[in-house]
Amino acid sequence: MKKIKLSILFIFFINIVFSQFIYKNSIEGNLSYGRLLSHRNSMQKLIQNNSISGEISYNWNTYGLKYYQKEYNFPVYGLSFNFNNSGNYKNIGNIYSIYSFVSIPISKHKKPFKMKVGLGAAVVDRIFDLQSNYQALALGSHFNANVILRLEKNIMLDSKKDIYLGIGLNHLSNAAFKTPNLGLNFVMINLGVSLYRNQTHLDSIIKDSINRYNKYGIEIINSSALKENVTPYQEKFYINETSLQYKYRKGLKSSFIIGSDFLLNPSLIEFTNKKIQLGIFSGHILNLDKLKLGVIMGTYIYNIKQKSETFYHKLFSEYDL
Repeated sequence: MKKIKLSILFIFFINIVFSQFIYKNSIEGNLSYGRLLSHRNSMQKLIQNNSISGEISYNWNTYGLKYYQKEYNFPVYGLSFNFNNSGNYKNIGNIYSIYSFVSIPISKHKKPFKMKVGLGAAVVDRIFDLQSNYQALALGSHFNANVILRLEKNIMLDSKKDIYLGIGLNHLSNAAFKTPNLGLNFVMINLGVSLYRNQTHLDSIIKDSINRYNKYGIEIINSSALKENVTPYQEKFYINETSLQYKYRKGLKSSFIIGSDFLLNPSLIEFTNKKIQLGIFSGHILNLDKLKLGVIMGTYIYNIKQKSETFYHKLFSEYDL
């Protein structure tokens, strides 16, 4: 574990050094205070003390060089490293995460509120162990996906410094690759300082035109994963999913989507004696030039494991090469 932590710190340091030579960045540091949420009754014992975390971010600011940047009121991209004291050293320990993000203004004001969406990886110190840590039912693996959703605002001090305020949710899970996988959810309040490397300036000349795009489209997407059932055997099952989806793009920013999922899911055999599963869904996609952020809500219509697992959701990102 010590080598893993040192490797993450090294990668983060290299990104910082590399970024200084490429982007007109701002550096941001903040401290967070919050608490682990008990979204299941079985997790109540894991909540002992409040959580404290520290975060360092490198922000890539946009200046209107592309058409969509002005339409979104100049979004910010970046990379963050986060250290989180979970508040339960015995069962969870510390959490180390690194994630990339986009921060999108939600109004046209000069210093608007922004919605930050981040996706990355996290290492958790202590996980479930039947003999030594049987109460830690949240996570069965050290490595987990990390999703950040945060409402934030910068308050200008002068041309080089801002005060950073934020409130949001930090979610960790391994998508049932290793059970148990109830996940960890922290609600946090953030306070920090943002330092500009170069004074922000806006480019009044748009150097690209609006990208042409298809208003309607049909897509077929195939994806694969491994899943583990909550059984003593801890067997992993190969899952394959084919999605047929219809997209309707409404303007520069938004796309709407409907479709169906066809799954080969052998993990269901021991519960329903069937491995084929069908679902239908609808969702919304936010288009940021080549980057796309989406959310899908769906329901299974065939071969449902149990009533509590009738509905499903997906958060995803896409990038057009």
